[in-house]
Amino acid sequence: MRKYALYILTILAFASTSCDSDFLHPNPTSLTDEAIWKDPFLTEAYIVNLYTGIRMTEKEANQGERFIGFGRGFHWALYASVTDEAVYSNDDQTYLVQRGQLSPSNYGWMSTTWGRSYRSIREANLALSKLSEVPITDDRRTLLNAEIRFVRAFRYFDLLKGFGGVPIIGDRVTQMTDDFSELYVRKSIEETADYIVDELDAVIGVLPDDPNNDWERGRATTPAAMALKARVLLYAASPLYTNDANIASKWQAAADAAKAIMDLNKFSLVTNLSADHAENYRLYFLTAPTTTEDIFCREYTNASASMAMERMNAPNGFGGWGGNCPMQNLVDDYEMDNGLPITDLSSGYNAQNPYANRDPRFYATILHNGASFRGRNVETFLPSGKDSPDGNEPWNTSPTGYYLRKFLKESVALDDWPNMGTASWRYFRYAEVLLNYAEAQNEANGVDESVYDAVNEVRNRAGMPDLPAGLTQDAMRARIRNERRVELAYEEHRYFDVRRWKIAAVVENEQAQGISITRDGGGNLTFAVKEALGDRTFSPQHYWFPIPIEEINASNRKIAQNPFYE
Repeated sequence: MRKYALYILTILAFASTSCDSDFLHPNPTSLTDEAIWKDPFLTEAYIVNLYTGIRMTEKEANQGERFIGFGRGFHWALYASVTDEAVYSNDDQTYLVQRGQLSPSNYGWMSTTWGRSYRSIREANLALSKLSEVPITDDRRTLLNAEIRFVRAFRYFDLLKGFGGVPIIGDRVTQMTDDFSELYVRKSIEETADYIVDELDAVIGVLPDDPNNDWERGRATTPAAMALKARVLLYAASPLYTNDANIASKWQAAADAAKAIMDLNKFSLVTNLSADHAENYRLYFLTAPTTTEDIFCREYTNASASMAMERMNAPNGFGGWGGNCPMQNLVDDYEMDNGLPITDLSSGYNAQNPYANRDPRFYATILHNGASFRGRNVETFLPSGKDSPDGNEPWNTSPTGYYLRKFLKESVALDDWPNMGTASWRYFRYAEVLLNYAEAQNEANGVDESVYDAVNEVRNRAGMPDLPAGLTQDAMRARIRNERRVELAYEEHRYFDVRRWKIAAVVENEQAQGISITRDGGGNLTFAVKEALGDRTFSPQHYWFPIPIEEINASNRKIAQNPFYE
């Protein structure tokens, strides 16, 4: 990464980019607009900086905490904690979402995507307008043009999945003195999705197939653009996004886009990290993004770490802060290792021995009472459990009785700040592509062998048996949705999945549950489900983010607010 290692120490200071001036030792005015576009190194650094975003509100990354990338992954409260996956131990602006209080003036970090994305889009457009001035070869210029358009498309997708149809700026570089009237008009969901897909089609085949010496890891590639296209088309075919009479053709387009990635024969699921299925799955997320499963990632190192995920999320008994604590709702959706749901009376599930013989991904994702972690077993029981309210720093105790394990390096000390938060963040990985294909193909054509093959490939890697033969389309839909729930847990899909499927009104109105474990004098444990967060509520407006009231007011109320927020 030597070629671009200094970009944070240079371009972030420039007035049109995303940093406070006190981040640098040099005076930020030492870099001028002319210098950026006359020096190829500075130009490339500016473009690399487009992959990051600025701090828009509290509880988001600041300049000392490594700016967030696309969406809002890998920082403080994850999206998991505004879904039925988790409850955040110390709120951090999540309870207002869980309790249905989201509004244009009370949105915490949920709606900051609007300002962050449009700022990035303007920066991308500026770079596109200046590329002709940069002293580089025409081939390099073509490549950089494609990279910028990929980044811009990703920003529009963040807007689409959060807000629905949005204003499309095109290539325009706006100035404060401009007439913005035409830019206040929101395009339809279909128009917005079509624009993103068109942009991606324009760069697929132009971007490199792989990172190389001139294209560092973490930058756009053709497979990354193909994966983004497949996800956009999957969303565009989903119930929240369309009621089109030609819905089957939209599902088919999504299936075809995912199949195109599969047909590259370039990616495969990682199976070689451990003979133990749970450990293989766990180690995958702690491995540098050079595996056969990785399509597009953000890489962190001890010289450029993210937030301290280990300290944020480890149990309080170890000195952790609890963080994004899994709900019982999620725990219950992990099948038994025989492939049966725990609700099946023949599954072998025992509510008083609930963690025995579960899907291996459960053990790799969630820390439960009795789980081995950092040299001892987790103790969430009462009384006297080390990771319970009777333990160290009780204010950091899990409200659900569970803690996050996925993404956490157990070899790093919880006071070793430089070496925490170095696990890479996967924006796209092959397991998602397989599940995207299975979902779209099932919706377009019903259950066929290819649907089974895609889902079973994901299950088998995890050590789970094949799905039962003879599933109907509806039954397969339910199994695919549950497979996404457990395979992609905490990867920031669930919030948007339950909305695009239009089932949020059901699952997000269910009680947020946890587990209460009592140990008697003989060491016997009794398990009872408890409420982990009260007043959990979802209303129809919450299918979309509210556009921040300050953005509405800045347009003289010409930008149309999302339904039911007025």
